[in-house]
Amino acid sequence: MAKLITGGTGYIGAELAHILADRGEEVVLFDININHYRIEDIESKVKIVRGDLGNFSEVFNVVKDNKITEIYHIGSMLTYMSELNPQASFHSNVIGSYNVLEAARLFNVEKMMFTSTLGTFGLQMDDMLTDITMQRPLSIYGCGKLYIEGLGRYYNTKYGLDFRSIRYAHMIGPNVHTPGHWAPPMIEDAILGKPNDCIYGTPESTISMIYVSDAARAADMLLQAPRDNIKMLNYNVSGIPAVVSAKEVETILVKRFPEIRVIYKSDPNRQRRRGGYSNWKVFDDSYARKEWGWKPQYTTVESIIDIFEKDMKERPGYYGLT
Repeated sequence: MAKLITGGTGYIGAELAHILADRGEEVVLFDININHYRIEDIESKVKIVRGDLGNFSEVFNVVKDNKITEIYHIGSMLTYMSELNPQASFHSNVIGSYNVLEAARLFNVEKMMFTSTLGTFGLQMDDMLTDITMQRPLSIYGCGKLYIEGLGRYYNTKYGLDFRSIRYAHMIGPNVHTPGHWAPPMIEDAILGKPNDCIYGTPESTISMIYVSDAARAADMLLQAPRDNIKMLNYNVSGIPAVVSAKEVETILVKRFPEIRVIYKSDPNRQRRRGGYSNWKVFDDSYARKEWGWKPQYTTVESIIDIFEKDMKERPGYYGLT
C-alpha cells in the first residue's frame, strides 16, 4: 500500500511527504534532484529514489518495484525554466507525465492525482476563472499541463484509472524566488527588514494566493476523497480566490513592518504584453469546495503573512534559509 510522490523533495512534495509520513503511510519519494534539507526530519520514515520522469524505465521501475497503489504526481519543470528550454519542458512535463500515467495503468495503481496550474488559462479571460472557463494557455508550461489534464481524463474513461488533478493559484511561501513571482519575495523581505526590489510586478499586478501547506493539504484531500464525489476531475484550488494587487499587499505589510520599502522596477507594459493575464478578478474553486470539501486554512493576506513569518522563524532550514 505504498504511496508515490513524484517531485517528492520539492516545495509541495516535501510538505506532502510530511503529511503522509506523520500519519504512518508507506511513502516513496521520486525526484531528479534530492533536497535532503527539506526531508531530513522524516528521511528515516520514507524511501527516496532518484530518477528522471522522462525516463520511462525509471518511472515504471519505481512503481512496479515498490508496489505503488496511489500516486501524487507533483514533479515538473516550472514556468521560467520551461520557457528557457521548451524541449526539456516537453520531455519532463508531457512525456514524463505520460510515463506516470502508463505506469499507473500497467501496474494497476488504484488512483492518481496530478498538479496542474492556473497557467492553463490565458487568452481573453473573463473576470472569474472557473473549472469550465475555456483554457487557452500562452506558455509551454501551461500547454503541457493542459494536455495532461486531458490525457488524464482520457485514461479515466478509457482505462478506468481513478485520475484527479488540481490547478493551483499562485504559490506563497518562504524562499520562493521563482522568476515572475513578486509576492513571496515582497513578504519575505518585509519580515527580514530588507527593501524589496519588485522586478516582476507593478503596483497594479494582481494574483490569487495559496500558501504552500494548504497546497499540500489540497493534494492529499483530493486523492483521499471518495471516487463518487469526483465529478469535475480537474479542479481550481486557491486560498484567497479574489485577486489582490501588489499595492494592496504592500499596504498590509507596511502596517505590520513600518520600515518596509518596495521599489517597483518592472516594465509597466509587462502584464499587457502577456495577453490578458491581469484581466481576471477571481480564481473560483467552488467545485473543489462542493465536491470534495476543500477548505483552506489561510484565507486572508494577513493570515498568510502570519504563517509565512512563523515558518521562517521556526523552520528556516526546511526552507533553505540557513
